[in-house]
Amino acid sequence: MRIVGRKSEPLPTLAASGEALMRAASFNEMMQSTMPYGKIGCIPKGIYRFKTHEEANRQQDEFLVRHMAKIQIEINQLTK
Repeated sequence: MRIVGRKSEPLPTLAASGEALMRAASFNEMMQSTMPYGKIGCIPKGIYRFKTHEEANRQQDEFLVRHMAKIQIEINQLTK
């Protein structure tokens, strides 16, 4: 097994902690910011079949870039 990086995540415990709640809330806010205004995600529903992982990653990246561009255009229109 090869270990990359030095950051270690604390092991889950049965007792809740304020720090864990803050990290979870921060993560949730970050994820919600990728789909503002309650819009549906950037990848259309459907069944996708790919020959390689690289092909699947490329399609996911393309959809994400298009979605981010749409968000930026909307932000620019709101600030004018």
